Amino acid sequence: MASYFKVSERSSLLINVTVSVLLLMSCFISLEGQGTLNIVDSLASTGEVESARSILQAWWDGDRQEANRHDQQFSLWLRGILTVDPQLASLDFQRLVLSFPGGLYSDDALSRLGLISVANNDLLRASEYFRAILLDYPRSPKRRSAEEWLESNTQLVEEREIGLGSPDPQKQVAVIYENEPSTDETGEAPLGRYAIQVGAFSSNDRAKALANTLSKKGFDVRVVGIRGTALIRVRIGSFQERTQASILMQNLIEIGQVATLVDDVSLEVMDS
Repeated sequence: MASYFKVSERSSLLINVTVSVLLLMSCFISLEGQGTLNIVDSLASTGEVESARSILQAWWDGDRQEANRHDQQFSLWLRGILTVDPQLASLDFQRLVLSFPGGLYSDDALSRLGLISVANNDLLRASEYFRAILLDYPRSPKRRSAEEWLESNTQLVEEREIGLGSPDPQKQVAVIYENEPSTDETGEAPLGRYAIQVGAFSSNDRAKALANTLSKKGFDVRVVGIRGTALIRVRIGSFQERTQASILMQNLIEIGQVATLVDDVSLEVMDS
């Protein structure tokens, strides 16, 4: 036991010395972005939260304006998970989702936002965040937990929607765009409520590459946007009945293609 405590004390002393040196250096020179953020991440993972916050704040005040896209995302993610107040943390998570759609940490940020909403007993908002993971990040490790939450809370969410007088979530979104011409009037999107989404990208080139690949396999593919969101979606088909869409989804899954059934075809905006 004595030996263990000696090692622990030495490790703690080494961490404290390292933190002190880094903070002192930050007063005179810029801290190297990726390396500094990795140190913050390491300190946070070992429970040295206060030290992690101090170093991150020093980097944030000095180097963030010059940071590359990756480090901007990484720093927002770190600040979010190191923030004690969940409401303040949610601001950084929302910024990640909105500023970096399809980014490295955006699916994790959506998951955190969903959990914060659950803790606040805001099940409708939580369901929106978890559904966004399914639609926009189909390969995310967070997909399974999002699916499980939605499946186990379907009845509660529906009761909340009915209680607010809006059993159809599509109607809520449609109110925002009530002054815009409908897709039925403009012919910009196909008729039908259901479709199969096979990808969501921040890059138009990647979306079109997937669309071309699936078109060559005989699928009727389209590249679309969804009003109010930033990602570009690749979708197949348009169906009035959910069962028809489910058959297509199963066919795609059987050939190894990630596929998700969606019901917001009316909100599609055709890619120009």
